[in-house]
Amino acid sequence: MASETGNLLSRVLESAFYRTALGKAPRLAKNAGSLLKLLKNALVKVQGLGVGATFDVLRDKVVLLGGLLKAYATGEYRNIEFQNLLKVIAGFVYFISPIDLLPDFLPFVGLTDDVALLMFIIKSISDEIEKFEQWKKTALLPN
Repeated sequence: MASETGNLLSRVLESAFYRTALGKAPRLAKNAGSLLKLLKNALVKVQGLGVGATFDVLRDKVVLLGGLLKAYATGEYRNIEFQNLLKVIAGFVYFISPIDLLPDFLPFVGLTDDVALLMFIIKSISDEIEKFEQWKKTALLPN
């Protein structure tokens, strides 16, 4: 199973779909309105998914990354390496696209590539996520 996931992830990362998403990321990173629209589209898509453990995990991950993206877009939080920001943006662009390596309309497998990519991004930027979560805790403390 792990090798199947790794193989799928390799195929996603090498796909034209992901390369296109990565190509769009720098432009989107410079435009707060575009970032917020991307985030909104991702949240709408993830809320419309079915029920079950996989969908719950996906929702949690999109919300987690979305919080980071929103804080960046609004200028509240900028303590993230630009390359890692681009990974998050590219992951969201890939996620909201209905046509990618495994088109979302395929029953049972359509979101597998999206889940694999988002989980990979979260794992690869875990230090950034931890920094962001620490910042959120301190930002919420009363003065």
